[in-house]
Amino acid sequence: MVPTSAITGEGLPDLMTLIMRECQTKHKNTLREKEEFQCSVLEVKVIEGLGTTIDVILVNGWLHVGDTIILQGFNGPIVTKVRALLTPQPMRELRVKAEYVHHTQIKGSMGIKISAPELEHALAGAELFCSHSDQETQEYVEQI
Repeated sequence: MVPTSAITGEGLPDLMTLIMRECQTKHKNTLREKEEFQCSVLEVKVIEGLGTTIDVILVNGWLHVGDTIILQGFNGPIVTKVRALLTPQPMRELRVKAEYVHHTQIKGSMGIKISAPELEHALAGAELFCSHSDQETQEYVEQI
């Protein structure tokens, strides 16, 4: 039991700490990473020096610089290669304008900014697919 107050906000940090502790101790055996790639586009933005970028949530799987990604655009499927994988500086939010940390590969679960060509017409809220062969790319294009 954690005493809290909706009026003063007292006890909310204690409540959050209790919830996190319970999840980490009781549910650690049920939380498992999956190998299947799962990623969603959150936002499409133009960043000076990087061009059009997309903010994504990588839930499962790996993403590398140079990977072929397929996503929904306003004019149909967009097939492009990842130019850069960026994350905000430690202890900063993705929305804060600052220098980004460049990565060559990232494993889910994480919020990432992806820089790639031809993202001007990307659709926010769409699923992002990663392909490793021409046949796989064609299947994802047909699916979109």
